[in-house]
Amino acid sequence: MLGAIIGDIVGSRWEFNPTNDYNFELFSDKNCFTDDTICTIAVADALLHGSDDYGKFIHEWCRKYPYPMGGYGGRFAQWVRSNNPQPYGSYGNGSAMRVSPVGWWYEDREALLEQAKKTAECTHNHPEGIMGAQTVALAIHYAHELRDEILHGIEGKKELMAYATGFSRYNIDFKKEDVENRFDETCQGTVPVALWIIYQSYGFEDAIRRAVSLGADADTLGAIVGSIAEAIWGIPTDLRKMVERCLPEEMLQIIRAFYNSDKNYPAKQAKKSIARFAQRYIGFFEREFGRTPKSNYQFFDAQEFPDECRILGFEMDCGHSFIEEYGEKAWIDIQELKEKTEKINDIQIIGNALFSQWRYFNHWSSPSYARENTKEWFLTLFIRLKELVEE
Repeated sequence: MLGAIIGDIVGSRWEFNPTNDYNFELFSDKNCFTDDTICTIAVADALLHGSDDYGKFIHEWCRKYPYPMGGYGGRFAQWVRSNNPQPYGSYGNGSAMRVSPVGWWYEDREALLEQAKKTAECTHNHPEGIMGAQTVALAIHYAHELRDEILHGIEGKKELMAYATGFSRYNIDFKKEDVENRFDETCQGTVPVALWIIYQSYGFEDAIRRAVSLGADADTLGAIVGSIAEAIWGIPTDLRKMVERCLPEEMLQIIRAFYNSDKNYPAKQAKKSIARFAQRYIGFFEREFGRTPKSNYQFFDAQEFPDECRILGFEMDCGHSFIEEYGEKAWIDIQELKEKTEKINDIQIIGNALFSQWRYFNHWSSPSYARENTKEWFLTLFIRLKELVEE
């Protein structure tokens, strides 16, 4: 869901001023959330309240923010202003850009399809409008299931595309020149392009850059692409932190509640995976690490640990996110780290720190230089990681 919001905010400044520069500046004082973010938050809020009256929540949130960057589309604006809003047969891409929370919420395919339909039909009750929403929700859901395969090669992405297009019958066999600089606000003109971009991409930021620099409907295409890209690659910590500064607190509260909810199926599964990951390495560091020189090399030279980190969405960022959040002294001083342990509460940053410290001994230093305080440093963070995901 946050991936959709990032794509929206990054693309916002280019919606009516398109660019083909892949290396555009991601965030500036010209970027802001648009109706795409507001509607996505509304859908998440409805799910958190156990409601499938998505129209009610979308209507309330849009009235709360009547003048977003870029405004609301003509017919949707009338719907927002109406005291008795009714669906108006739209097949615009607005149904596809707001559906992402549903892709995270449901394990059962039929329930997911039904709820995706309901998020659309309160406004976009044309079959194409409903199809666009359902296809994006399915792609997000299945991307979670295929994440390991996608991260390990092209076959996983091929399977994801076959699944999404098998349901929708969208054709994604086209070239860049077929879609570049073409502003298409329909589901049938936008969702296939989003799938095509995901197939070309190799990371979250890369996917967002490809979407926005296509010169099309930048914020909405960015939102749809971002929503699927998040399910595959996760969100880089620096982008997550930057976009959080662009949102009001009441939206951030919905986002936090959404990802922490036990009803959020992929997030719940991810926490279970992280707990197993942490417990396994707690056991290794308590029983094996440092016992013989070979045990140090067993950890720092093996490819298993970095592969697991990538699958869990952790980044090798040289400790930057950890140092920025908790200070350099906690990065290098075990006593400082232990004193700050209870304040260290960001799962992503802990994972980044563990990955980065592994990389330091793997690449820049040597496993032979690992000492007792190295063991304590890793153990402290693995234990804290396990505590957080089991809260």
